[in-house]
Amino acid sequence: MKQTQLTLDEVLDHLKNRPATTSTYRVAEGVIDALPLTELPHMRVMDEAETQELADYLGTPASSLKGTLKVFDTQCSYCGRRVTFLDFAKSAVDLGRHSKDGLRDVLTGRNGAWLTIRGRDGGRPVNCAQCGSDVPRDVKMNGSYSEYSSGSYAYA
Repeated sequence: MKQTQLTLDEVLDHLKNRPATTSTYRVAEGVIDALPLTELPHMRVMDEAETQELADYLGTPASSLKGTLKVFDTQCSYCGRRVTFLDFAKSAVDLGRHSKDGLRDVLTGRNGAWLTIRGRDGGRPVNCAQCGSDVPRDVKMNGSYSEYSSGSYAYA
């Protein structure tokens, strides 16, 4: 995670001219809200049970998670689980990209706002939190602008 705080203009430039590798950046306040994270295909708002499942995994009350949690609307092609923010969070922890404590601090807003920008490397893998199978990128992305977002974090 890069500590340099990107402005909206810098983020938009990175999105037009993708970096070589997928990277996570701290962003200025308001940048996530200004991004068009609802471009087609649609992201859906996670329901209360899905939000609670993520909160339980992170060891925090669901009410502490900042903003509305949205996720690309797809299912695991192996077990049929509807993909949620938990799949992305658990994958990041299991792969050593982030710690649970670090994700909790970001998703509760205690550590500012962050944005992972998909690079020309195709992005980061995600595994189903239920069966552990890889969620194929073509199923996961299907051309969408973002895979998931909250009030303090997004993947674009």
